[in-house]
Order: sequence, then structure tokens, then C-alpha cells
Amino acid sequence: MRYLIAVMLLLTGGVTFAQEPQTRAGMAVTVTNPRGATVPGVKVSVLGASDRGGKTNDSGQISFTGMQAGTYRIRFSSAHVVPFEKEIALEAGQTATVDITLSAAPPPPEPPPPAGPVGVPRTVSLVELIEQELIPNNQPRRDTLVSCSGNTRSTLVQLNQDQPRRLYDTAEVSYYVIAGEGAAQTGGADTPIEAGSFVSIPRGTTHSLVHRGRRPLILLATVNGTPCEAAR
Repeated sequence: MRYLIAVMLLLTGGVTFAQEPQTRAGMAVTVTNPRGATVPGVKVSVLGASDRGGKTNDSGQISFTGMQAGTYRIRFSSAHVVPFEKEIALEAGQTATVDITLSAAPPPPEPPPPAGPVGVPRTVSLVELIEQELIPNNQPRRDTLVSCSGNTRSTLVQLNQDQPRRLYDTAEVSYYVIAGEGAAQTGGADTPIEAGSFVSIPRGTTHSLVHRGRRPLILLATVNGTPCEAAR
């Protein structure tokens, strides 16, 4: 009888061996900022034997279950935080607690200033322009627009007296002296200027131009950083 049962089990494939179910692991993630407040909406990417992914909930938490034991790399990213990566080892049958503190992302750069109208290519004889627009002796100042495009404006400036102090918060200014004599005042110091001198004024710098002698102080002034009023 025993022999018959053994033969029947062998023929029907009835011999089985019980196997222990594989033990899984998991992780519970909580994301906070340096002040201890939880951070929702952070993308969490888990790479390893069992890839997982998702975003932290309103409580700054996310959990992953049913994972194989092993070493995983976790990446945290969001438009509002500095990206961060961490490596963690999961053990079978355990749920790892992962507490992460993320720093806020720096603010985005300021947008560039709006551009003025686009001008056209222009070639000008400054000598002829000065002859046409020469300032009379009894006029304190005369400005003649040379070119204007986008955020750059070039102007022929003629002075018969000192120029008031000026400050451009967002623009760079340069002066090229064509004729006459004077001085550039920056930081309380006077620097003599004459034909051929070049003066560069960074943004946020208070400055002024001083007229000297009997002849007009004639300069080509270029302002870069503020929209032109009219294209030319």
C-alpha cells in the first residue's frame, strides 16, 4: 500500500516543498525645512532594487512599501528647494524612517529690464553733427540724439556750464570727450578730462561733469540699461 501511494505521488507530481514567503521592506519619508516645518510637494525618487517615486503630501510625508532589501539612492527635488541626494540601506522586514531637512532654493534672477524700440544701423560723422548742432555760448546745455535701440542710447552732449549730479540705478554710462576741457566728479574726487578722455560710470554711482575753459565741453554719452524713448 505504501509503495502504491508513493508511486501515485510521483506520477501526479504531488510532491511539493513549502517555501517561506519573501520578507519585504519599506521606508517612511518626512521632509522639513530648517525651521522644522514640513515641506509638501517635494518629488522623491528612489532608485535601487525596487524603484519608487512620488511627492510628499500636505504633511511633508511619503511612504513606500513592498520593497526588496538593499541599498537605495533617494533624490529630493522641487522648484522651491535645493536638490539633495541620500543613500540608505533597507533591511528585510523593517521600515526605515527617513527624516530629511532641505534648504529653500535661491530666488530666481531678476528679469532683464524691458527693451525699448529697435533702431536701425546708423553711421554718423560726429564732426559734421557738431557743426550742425554747435551750442551757442549763451545756452547751458544741448543734447542731440545720435542713436537709440533697445536699451542703449547714444547722445551728443555739449556743456557750457557744470552738469548737475546724476545717478542711474540700473544703467551703465560712459562718456567720450570729443572737444573741450573739464572734469569728471565721482566719489568726491575730480578727474581732469579733455579731448580723447574716456569715462566709465558703473550703475548706482553718483557722478557729474564739470565744464572748464571758454570752449564747450563736447562728449558722446552712451547709456546702457534703460529703454530708449524713440528708435533712431
